[in-house]
Amino acid sequence: MRKRYYPPNEATFLGRSVTFRQKADGQPLTAESSIRFERGLSSPNEVFGPAGEPFSHYRNVLEEMARMGPGEWERRTQNARGWLIERQRELGMEPDDGVHPADYVPRIVPAADWDILERGLAQRMRAINEWLKRLEAGRDEVVPKEVIQSSDLFDASVPTRFGEVPNRQMGFDIVAEARSGRSGEWEYLVIEDNAKMPVGIEPMNLLRTMTPDVLPESYRTLGVRPLDGLMDIFGEVVRAASPQPDPTVAILSTGPDDQYYIDHRVFAAELGAILAERDEVGVDSDGRLVHEVSGRRIDVVYERIETGRIYDVLPRLVESHYKGLVNAVFAPNLDVADDKGVYPFVPDMIRTYLGEEPVLANIDTYSLAVEEDRCYVMDHFDELVVKSRSGWGGKDVLIAPQESREDVEAFRKQVEENPVEYVAQQTIDFSTHVLCETEDDAFVLRDAHADLRIHALAPDPDRIWIVPGAMTRVAAPGNKLVNISSGGRMKDTWVLSQ
Repeated sequence: MRKRYYPPNEATFLGRSVTFRQKADGQPLTAESSIRFERGLSSPNEVFGPAGEPFSHYRNVLEEMARMGPGEWERRTQNARGWLIERQRELGMEPDDGVHPADYVPRIVPAADWDILERGLAQRMRAINEWLKRLEAGRDEVVPKEVIQSSDLFDASVPTRFGEVPNRQMGFDIVAEARSGRSGEWEYLVIEDNAKMPVGIEPMNLLRTMTPDVLPESYRTLGVRPLDGLMDIFGEVVRAASPQPDPTVAILSTGPDDQYYIDHRVFAAELGAILAERDEVGVDSDGRLVHEVSGRRIDVVYERIETGRIYDVLPRLVESHYKGLVNAVFAPNLDVADDKGVYPFVPDMIRTYLGEEPVLANIDTYSLAVEEDRCYVMDHFDELVVKSRSGWGGKDVLIAPQESREDVEAFRKQVEENPVEYVAQQTIDFSTHVLCETEDDAFVLRDAHADLRIHALAPDPDRIWIVPGAMTRVAAPGNKLVNISSGGRMKDTWVLSQ
């Protein structure tokens, strides 16, 4: 393992020694502690180059950390955690320090990189929405019929009404791969499209509330794009699902035990919406959804829950949605855009429906619903990442090269029982970020794999807004599964304005 040290009284950046900025009396402001980077993985790191030198856009952050020292860092990050606990109390929740586990060294995305991401994801969302319109009309010419017919996320017996904007909120999972021969330059790849109630808006908003207080100088100096108005725009998107000028919105929940309950509470508070559990709503004799506690009729349903759907509990609601008596932000059958078996065909959607070449590439992906792909995957099973098409949260995923032979063979048998439910992807050497710990009077930064969850919001057919930030997810050390449910942590993502 290679280590890079920054000694207590100076910092070495890009191979040269620099002195920290001076106090008003002209005396140098020296660092109280060292910052040590420990590289444990062969994958490229976004903070430090191959020789251990930090990239220029991270200098401010590392310098500020070194000036404050581990003691002050711990005080500030503890205050941030305390604020989150207090926020939970304000929302009437039982405080839980395990909600939104965070690392407070931010991920930084340069403006030029964000321009590519922004254009590529807006293009991708437009194409997916165009495909969904054609799927609803029975005119899909891109995704093979066997993929749709075998999807657990599409029920042909259910009447489908996606509306003029099928997907109003999507979350895209992105990884960065080093450009060949160019240290610190990245090619961004889409690994998943999340249309099934994607998580990330609320954690991103909460993290941004906290991190500027942990690193205030860096936040000001770097020119980070703000998330001001995020919840206002989110509210506009949710309410736009209804033609009513001032619709009644309900945020549906399964209650305090749901891992997304804090999201539900925040959304309801920010949007002035009803927070209702499934057993608190019903369909009346007119086919309208009613909040039975207050007697109010509900115009828009927003459901972001861990298991099941409201339609399982209230099957009449499907017909109510189809008739336009209630409007769901995530309509019945919209989940099909979340199907990992559909993902390989998004580049063709872009070419077919927009007449453009994709700005962002996919990872090479094989659908086992297609015979040729299935044969290839079974012959190369121990080389690939294999995923359930309808899985989420890192569940039912095998990263074969890092698993034991016994685990690979057990997963292979599972796939052989129902191959059409799986896709496979080539493994890639995607980038790492850092996880911060303090030891004695030093910071220790260890590399860990990371992805980006970037959200796109579409209030109407003509506008797509890519939220200028992201929920960065960082895997537990030695793992490539970044999901929080798999032991990962979250980071604030700072998008630079220039």
